[in-house]
Formats: sequence, C-alpha cells, structure tokens
Amino acid sequence: MRKVSLAFTLVCALVVGVALTSPIAHAAPALSAPVAGGYARVANAACLRLRTGPGTGYPIVTCMRQGEIVHVLSGPSNGVWYRVSYQNATGYSSGAYLVNTGLAGASIASHYARVIVVSLARQQVEAYQNGRLVLIAAATTGQPALPTPVGITTVTAKRTNIWFISPWPPGSPYYYSPAFIHEAMLFRSGGYYLHDASWRPYYGYGTSVRHLDPDGVWRTGSHGCVNLPQWAASQLYAWVTLGTVVDVVSW
Repeated sequence: MRKVSLAFTLVCALVVGVALTSPIAHAAPALSAPVAGGYARVANAACLRLRTGPGTGYPIVTCMRQGEIVHVLSGPSNGVWYRVSYQNATGYSSGAYLVNTGLAGASIASHYARVIVVSLARQQVEAYQNGRLVLIAAATTGQPALPTPVGITTVTAKRTNIWFISPWPPGSPYYYSPAFIHEAMLFRSGGYYLHDASWRPYYGYGTSVRHLDPDGVWRTGSHGCVNLPQWAASQLYAWVTLGTVVDVVSW
C-alpha cells in the first residue's frame, strides 16, 4: 500500500476555480415497468430479495440493494414476478420494486472495440466489447458542485491499493478523510477515476445529489469521480485496458 503523493491530491475533484459551479440538471429516464430482455433498477427497497421461484414461499438466493441493476430475462409471472439475473445469480424478484432503466450506450457501443459508458441521468456504468455489453452496474458520479464532466476520454492509468487524499483542508464542505481504494482507473486529467468506494453502501439513480439512503444516512455524490461497488470495480479493472474509451453522457 502507498499513499498518494501531495502532487496527486486532485484525485476525485475539480480544481476549486471550476468546482464551485451551478448544479447541472440531467434529464431523468422515464419511469416504467420492467421489460423482458431489458434492464431494471431496484427502487424503493433497501433489500430486494432474489428467490428461486415466483413467490414469497421460495428460498432466497441473495439480496439486491436499492439502486442495483438487474437483467430482466422474462415475466411477469404469477402477477408481478420477473425472472432476472444479478451478477452471477438468477432468480425471481417482485416487479413492484423494479423500474426499467434501459441502456445509455447501446448506440455508442458499435463505434469502439472497447468502451465504457457512464450515464449521469441513470447513474450507471456500462462496458461494451465489440458492441456486446459485458458489464452493467449502478454508480455514483459527482455531486452538483463537483460534477463529473461530460465527454469522451480514455483510460490512461490503472492503480491498485492507493490512498486518495483530500485537496481541501479540514473544515471545507468538500473535505474528506484519507480514503483507501482497491482499484482505480484514471479516465481524465485532474484526478477523475472510476473506482470502488467502500464507504458508500448504495449506488445508482438519485445518489449524485443529496439524498437519504435506506440506512438512514444523508449522502451526496462524489467529488467528480465515478464510484462503483467493489464487485463492479474489480471486474471492470480486470477487463479494462489502457486506451479504453470512456464516454460520459448526460442521458
């Protein structure tokens, strides 16, 4: 493990002169029911159970946190139950807590051999290889005062087991304690990374602004980086190569 050097303290942040800008509004995707063959996010459920069958009497496979994204395989059956896949598990979940999210990068994927699409409106990350989706995950991007910039860049560095050090002093509203990061992928100069964020239990739609999480804690977005759950950061880190395109889009 090593600490990030003093010259490296703009990690996950804009320079102060740019950071204090007006909030940027992003059009939210329309709310609709899950669609078989599409993707949906967990909504209004701190822990949505994935079961072996379409009903509450079936055993629980795993629990999916609010904001997480699932692939909808079929449904509904028995009224509101959809067969979905989440990470490496497949089962049934209630459609009452699933909202269609769609893919932000479907039209972008065919233009690159490898591309990561970051959707600010959906708060999700999609990775494509040769036009095929290989990873989708809920994410948290920059808070309104420290937004994640829209645009096309590339991954220029991969780092593991590092510390992010706040460029703001204690007492600043943007100060944060030194944060240990397992996997970080630099995609824009100035310290913009895709990385894991162990201090954040919930990701996805609505987390880039001040919000109340299901655990009762008020949180807001990042300092400009793209925060990912540990499992997603690990998979993305193993897949990504230097030069991989990153396209941050507002929709």
